[in-house]
Amino acid sequence: MNQTERIIGGVTLHTDRPTRLPMRDLFAWVIWQFPRPREDGFCGAVHYPAPDQGWLPAIVCADKGAVHVYGHLTTTYDTPETAVEYFNTEKEKKTR
Repeated sequence: MNQTERIIGGVTLHTDRPTRLPMRDLFAWVIWQFPRPREDGFCGAVHYPAPDQGWLPAIVCADKGAVHVYGHLTTTYDTPETAVEYFNTEKEKKTR
């Protein structure tokens, strides 16, 4: 592993940008989808079910079988609802 990657639940995530993964790579994770369209998917959140892991914002592209995990963020969230709120922040809007 190098400085541009981190591993959560056996899944390698980029530390400098969102990571696009096939859904099958997240088979042990919880994928929460909120029905608000965004880019080519829906706003969502993912969580590896371990006590020390919070929720990460994600874009769920169910029709393509992919998830863009925002594992590059330094913050995790207590609930999927608060993770999805990331998509309403000024910081995120500047990265679009």
